[in-house]
Amino acid sequence: MTTEANYSFAALRNRLTIEGWLVTTTALRIGAGRDSSVIGNDLPVLRDALGAPFIPGASLKGAFRARLEALVRGVAPGQVREIETEMRKGFAEQPDEVIWHDSSLIELTFGAPWLAGRIFFKDALVDRSLWFGQFEIRNGVALNRDTETAEAGLLYDYEVVPAGMRFAFALTMENAEAWQLGMILLALQPWERGEVQLGGFRSRGLGYVQLTDLQRRFVALQPGDADAAIALLDGTGGVEPDATQMQAWTAALRSKLTAHAEQATEA
Repeated sequence: MTTEANYSFAALRNRLTIEGWLVTTTALRIGAGRDSSVIGNDLPVLRDALGAPFIPGASLKGAFRARLEALVRGVAPGQVREIETEMRKGFAEQPDEVIWHDSSLIELTFGAPWLAGRIFFKDALVDRSLWFGQFEIRNGVALNRDTETAEAGLLYDYEVVPAGMRFAFALTMENAEAWQLGMILLALQPWERGEVQLGGFRSRGLGYVQLTDLQRRFVALQPGDADAAIALLDGTGGVEPDATQMQAWTAALRSKLTAHAEQATEA
């Protein structure tokens, strides 16, 4: 029997789905650029076609990835790297097994120009039952760093989403290794504790969010398991990972990070 390699997307081997609510514990600002209209605000909030705020999946993925990169860099510096533009084409033309072996842990999970990612974030739409159609307007001013006074003519206003709003959070991960499952589930814990900031003006205290009502579903497909495949198709597939699975995934992540940290030390 032939099975697909772990770097292949030709066969679906497993899927982790995580859903919940992303609640703003402070005001939130996901900017849409400067507004040039006469009656508009200087810096409006990003809106959907119906005029309601939303958080792009790209913003969620970027914040999630940046936090993980910082943590991985602290343990295994060689696992977060920059590849020069002229090197990318040649690297992408290598055999799949070479690319998989030489890519970093972050690249293997979130993707790179030469490698497809395994984690997908939906745009987080606002809960319409709570959204009342009103943004907060705040004022800002540019300060002269020498005199510590306001610069003349540089007063502006900006929109924010009020605290207490919530957005639908959903991510999916497919064909993940045990260490990747451990990394993603552990990385969600600061979000659950409300320690993460999103959007702009974070130095002013904006952007704190908390992930609540989290639901996790995991399903693994095995050769010949038709019932699991049907359950995935009709939406009934997947169970909450139990404590034993979580411990195994965490142990796999610890082993992976330790191995790469040792390689970095030897290098």
